[in-house]
Parts: sequence; structure tokens; C-alpha cells
Amino acid sequence: MLLDPGPGLLIVDVNDAYAAATLTGRADIVGRSLFEIFPDNPDDPLADGVSNLYGRLRIVGETGQAHAMAVQRYDIRDAGGSFVERHWQPINSPIHDTAGHLVYLLHHVEDVTAQVTGRP
Repeated sequence: MLLDPGPGLLIVDVNDAYAAATLTGRADIVGRSLFEIFPDNPDDPLADGVSNLYGRLRIVGETGQAHAMAVQRYDIRDAGGSFVERHWQPINSPIHDTAGHLVYLLHHVEDVTAQVTGRP
């Protein structure tokens, strides 16, 4: 997922694999705020995906260095709007222009739910 690093962290683009893994459609999420599309699960009082991801993206933007996060539980909504359990291995990377200015944040995830839960 390619993000605009400005306020709102707008989604600039996603590839088909990311859309499939997150049960979304490219046309439905491009141009919208990251955390509008991927909020914390309101039924999980321990959900910390939004705060953890925001903090790591902020660090990547400030330092200009890529960051691999620890495995993160971050539930996502299915087509019916219900949250389903997911665990991810995220890597966040800065993308700079030729002058060295931050222009995008690249958020790459691997779905590791089956390894964490033992369920497919």
C-alpha cells in the first residue's frame, strides 16, 4: 500500500495482492484515509493496531529509515462489515524523491494469521 505521508495518511494506491489480503477493493479505498478504512476492531478492548501502526509510520517519516514491525494483530472487516481476526508482519518504508524529500510511505504486509493461530 502506498500512502501519502501528510495528514490523514491517504491511500494513494494498493496492488491486487494487498487488496485481496485485506478483503478490500482498490476502487473502494484509494483516496481515503488509512484508519478510516482500517480502524481498530471496536469489539476488541485490547486492539492496538491503529496506535502501533501510526506510531511506526510516524517514525519512518521522521527518520527516513525503513522499519519492520513485530507481528501485529490487526483485525479487518469482511464484505459484510464484520471484523475477522488477522495477524500481520508489516514493513514500512519511506520513498523519497530525487532531492531526498519524503513523498510516500510504503506499507507492506504479510498475512501470518495461520502461523499465529494455527487456523487457515
